[in-house]
Amino acid sequence: MRILTNISKTELNQLTNQPTAKAMIDKVKNEGVYIAEGDAQGAAEFVSKRNQEKSGVSLDISAEGLDALNKKKEIQVSETNEDDSKEEQIKKEIAKLEKELAEIRAKQKKSKDSDKALERKANAIVQQISALNMQLIQIEKNKSESGTV
Repeated sequence: MRILTNISKTELNQLTNQPTAKAMIDKVKNEGVYIAEGDAQGAAEFVSKRNQEKSGVSLDISAEGLDALNKKKEIQVSETNEDDSKEEQIKKEIAKLEKELAEIRAKQKKSKDSDKALERKANAIVQQISALNMQLIQIEKNKSESGTV
């Protein structure tokens, strides 16, 4: 029996989706590990070797790969900082709108007659505050999902 090792999922899909199995057969013949039929000891050795490889998971990263990983981390940190500043901007905008809404409601109470323009303006501000609160919630959700709280 021949067993293929170190084959990626995409490579396996490519080999199995071909109309003929020629490429798969060639790969198994050239790169497969051969275990003779009835060789229980050889099969046991192969299984124990594979289990050791699975349990001792290691990863070798080239210098270029490490640089790319570090750059990705830096980008994530800068995005987090942007989210923090965006979060602060939204909070400031909400505070400003709430102050403006309080002023409009105070004017409405003084005039006692329902001024349609002030009422529309108050409703628009309430909607803006709601939209900003939704954005704030989304930012906080994204931060909690990414693990940076």
